[in-house]
Amino acid sequence: MLKAVIIDESATTRGLLQTILNNNGWEVTGHTNTSVKGLMLMQKFRPHFVCIDIQQVNDDADLIEAIRAEFPKTLIFITTSAIDANTAQSIIARGAHGFFLKPFNQATVANTIRSAVLRLVKSQQTRDNGEIESA
Repeated sequence: MLKAVIIDESATTRGLLQTILNNNGWEVTGHTNTSVKGLMLMQKFRPHFVCIDIQQVNDDADLIEAIRAEFPKTLIFITTSAIDANTAQSIIARGAHGFFLKPFNQATVANTIRSAVLRLVKSQQTRDNGEIESA
């Protein structure tokens, strides 16, 4: 079972996202309203992915980079009610793996996570096969 941490200042959003994740078979090991507490939860639970409200990313400009440095294999998803193309490109370039638009659509959230996990697995398999062939 994949584990997740949710970082969002809205308790309602955290609760809704937790329900969606649980309904799809993922375990939410912790959720909080601040990036500092979120990083502490990540250190404690070592989640496979983290869902972060864009406001947290805007308030803590180094949050994505901090997660990438300490948890390089953790998938990062950004939650937002609106995003423009430049912001999306910037956040993806910094290391995010996808976005969930509010209000959440359960199928879209699940498909976004599954697609990112499959891309990660395929990437790892390709690297592993390349190492075997070059040996």
